[in-house]
Amino acid sequence: MGEGLAIIGIGEVPTAIMPERSRWDILYEICLQAVRNAGIDKNDIEGVITVAPQAQPRLSAEISFGKLPEELGLKGCRDVCICNAGGASTSNCIRMAEQWIESGLARIVLIPHVTVHSSIPLEDLINFFATAGIDLQWEYPFGTTYNGILAMMTRRYMYETGTTEEEMASVVVALRKWATLDPNSFFYGKEVPTIEKVLSSGMVSSPLHKRECNILADGGGALVVTSRKLAAQITSTPVYKLGESARFFSAFTMTRDNDVVGEGFRDATHEALDQAGLSKKEIDIWNIYLAYPVGHPMLMESIGLCEKGQAGKFFREGHTWPGGSLPWSTIGDAIGRGHTGSGVSMATYVETARQLMGQAGQRQVKEAQYVFQNTSGGSGMNFIATVWGREIP
Repeated sequence: MGEGLAIIGIGEVPTAIMPERSRWDILYEICLQAVRNAGIDKNDIEGVITVAPQAQPRLSAEISFGKLPEELGLKGCRDVCICNAGGASTSNCIRMAEQWIESGLARIVLIPHVTVHSSIPLEDLINFFATAGIDLQWEYPFGTTYNGILAMMTRRYMYETGTTEEEMASVVVALRKWATLDPNSFFYGKEVPTIEKVLSSGMVSSPLHKRECNILADGGGALVVTSRKLAAQITSTPVYKLGESARFFSAFTMTRDNDVVGEGFRDATHEALDQAGLSKKEIDIWNIYLAYPVGHPMLMESIGLCEKGQAGKFFREGHTWPGGSLPWSTIGDAIGRGHTGSGVSMATYVETARQLMGQAGQRQVKEAQYVFQNTSGGSGMNFIATVWGREIP
């Protein structure tokens, strides 16, 4: 992995429906937060690689043409770029930053993301999400939506494993247990719904109820990254990237084989752990981003953390809750955080760093040393597995 990469600074604003916060207000705040958190001067930033904002073409164009380092006055910036891989964008920004650092182009790189859904006209949002990642010949004409696609996947998973509606609803309960403790979550401080309350919410697309689907919201986050060597000189709490692997499945859900997806989950996870020199038992937090509830038991079973058909029971029994034996998605994934386009992956990386820096407040997992994290792009086109640590094994 060359010199290796480390996160040294993080910044984030609360996820909420707040159209009064402009995109640039959020960008200024998260970038300066991350710089301050890293303990560096903003002019130490030598590269900016931005997560492409979804459904925001004007902002994407402004960022693509270099407005961010100009607006922030980053006098040391050597280059700027924007990266779009859907929900996997942050992973690819980190990969590119690692290449810049190893090649000597930039010693310290800033990676921001912002989304403000609430000021986008409803018709534009519907049109964007009705076509993004959906095959226009075979899926779109039949009115397929992400809620519809995930409902079919959920029904199939339940049929094959015997998982009950109550067990699927318990995944939402578990995710919201974490979200209510997170000041940056859409559901911070709010009552955690019971299984009965999840199942009594309106039916969106059978078997998915309203509380099993995502809420579009506004938010943003940022990372400052550098080499392992320089990180140790800058901060006392560097977060090291230890291992990575990935699998691509298919662009569209209609061409995706669930068995292949499960194998990809398993193989990429094991390869990332092997590269890190760690076993599953040594992972303190499983920081999972899969957007909808069904992905969580699927992943848990695929990578061998429990037997097939038992993950729903594992969630229902509270093992993944705060204080449980297997801390899982400590921001509550998109279900608990609110969905900010590609930004859920950014929020997950920020949380991984925050936990390993010991800055997670009420959600802090005691003595957390190693975190497994994933991202996934598009409609689930791929699976990127990474392992992070407070120290190098």
